[in-house]
Amino acid sequence: HTLARILIEELTELNITDITYDEQNCYVYATLKGNPSLPKIGFLAHMDTSEDAKGSNINPTFHHNYDGQDVSLNDKVTLSVSQYPDLKNHIGKTLITTDGTTLLGADDKAGIAEIMSLLEYFSTTKEEHGDIQVCFTPDEEVGLGTENINYQIFNPDIAYTVDGSKVGEFAYENFNAATATIKITGTPSHCGTAKGVMINAGRIATIINSLLPEEIPETTELYEGFFHLDSITGDVSSSTMKYLIRDFDITNFQKRKQILEDIISKLNQKYNNCIELTIKDTYRNMLEIINQYPSLIDQTKQAISETGITPFIKAIRGGTDGTDISFNGIPCPNLGTGGHNFHSVYEYICVEDIEKTTEILISIVRKFAKTKDQNLTLK
Repeated sequence: HTLARILIEELTELNITDITYDEQNCYVYATLKGNPSLPKIGFLAHMDTSEDAKGSNINPTFHHNYDGQDVSLNDKVTLSVSQYPDLKNHIGKTLITTDGTTLLGADDKAGIAEIMSLLEYFSTTKEEHGDIQVCFTPDEEVGLGTENINYQIFNPDIAYTVDGSKVGEFAYENFNAATATIKITGTPSHCGTAKGVMINAGRIATIINSLLPEEIPETTELYEGFFHLDSITGDVSSSTMKYLIRDFDITNFQKRKQILEDIISKLNQKYNNCIELTIKDTYRNMLEIINQYPSLIDQTKQAISETGITPFIKAIRGGTDGTDISFNGIPCPNLGTGGHNFHSVYEYICVEDIEKTTEILISIVRKFAKTKDQNLTLK
């Protein structure tokens, strides 16, 4: 709520009058009015930060004219070029790092800063644009960033989450995702008289895992899907397993769920129906929606290229707030912020990359203002 109120003050200073604060759910909405005949473009960023590292009392450190060498964050922690070779791409820039004890918060305060700079640019120039709508959300890091978005307030024709990493990153596809919960009810018995009586729930759990394909996060990349054993607890009497099922291709995604169902069915025949399987879909691949808007894909790539950056097309090996937004009728791919090593004390970003990302956002608004393509050429 503290950051939300700061943003409201800054939006007001930019003479933006169309501001809504959902205090109960902690969403900040604002619209910079433009030409109503042009497409309405939306931008989103989240105010919360990850809990994977300490997020309070952050002391950002500026390293001017970075020399490409290792960076000592403190006496015990070093940002190593060998471990993070992308550092070499930032030589000569102003590097912003942590002090080695907290995360930096560029995920996603960098996105917020870039969106605010976009608003500042168009609020202080007479350059033509359509309505620019923004939405700053809470709880993205725990998967609840879009849960209470008011689509009566935030209703652009297209939108972008500004929450990725590399400058020029453009992501419009992500995993299809499901969570499988397996509950095994065993039949305990004294080991000395267990023959024909005992059903060992813990051992059955290991059998289930051994029967799944060895397609796991540790061995897959790019467009490869996987099964991830997220948790396992139990003993002879009862065991519970939770799997994350992921795949970009919807057909393969359904096949993965069927593989697990078939394994459980066969084991239930052998072990007296002691296994209960529940599979719940959690999110879908937003490519299903974005593909209906070829103009959105093409013109975003062009807008990024016009800033001198080669678009970096990336498939998200995870979920994104843009998925839920897309399936609520607003196609919403993701853009990079320039930040790196999110969710850790090794997080960093460059001042120049923040500026370049802002330039990309401006270029996107310009591109759609020039096309005057209200319908964004749906297929």
